Amino acid sequence: MRAIDIEVVDDFVSPSYLKAIQDSLSADSFDWHFQASQSLTEWDEYTIQDFGFSHGLLPPWQQNQFVETAPAYFMAPLIYQIKDHIEAQNILRVRLDMTVLHKEGYIHPPHIDVTPPHVAAIVYVNETDGPTVIYDHKGQFGGPFPDQMEIKQSIDPKPGRLVVFDGSYVHTGYSPRNHQNRILINAVFS
Repeated sequence: MRAIDIEVVDDFVSPSYLKAIQDSLSADSFDWHFQASQSLTEWDEYTIQDFGFSHGLLPPWQQNQFVETAPAYFMAPLIYQIKDHIEAQNILRVRLDMTVLHKEGYIHPPHIDVTPPHVAAIVYVNETDGPTVIYDHKGQFGGPFPDQMEIKQSIDPKPGRLVVFDGSYVHTGYSPRNHQNRILINAVFS
């Protein structure tokens, strides 16, 4: 895998493929699953607003093996394109994430996605707000509170934008304040 600190690539997803992804994920019939904590593995009082929705395409216990569902088959070519772009050997996890409107601008708990060395990838799907924040701090699950770390880079969502970064950086995202939802594809590679 090539060395990556933080890389932002606009228009990574072709327009017609992006439109098809948007239509699929915004359909009333899409199978979103409620997550009591979108960022951490355990729920507690601190994470009461950390809820969201997800849909697994490649679970962490099933490295390189997508689940056998229509959404997984539909998204797999994009994930392989990212894998080639970063020259990764393995796909460790892929999920779709959706957070919803929080008028007060909720920031989700800082975290890393998995503990082994990895590259994290995000593809923004819809027109929304709620930046992804990457801190200048490397750490474990449930990193320090946001006000205890310096921000290395803040990236605004843009449909079709790919963000890849060294997964050991503690990071987080904001729920949208001005849009109904924020949908992204989150993948982890080694």
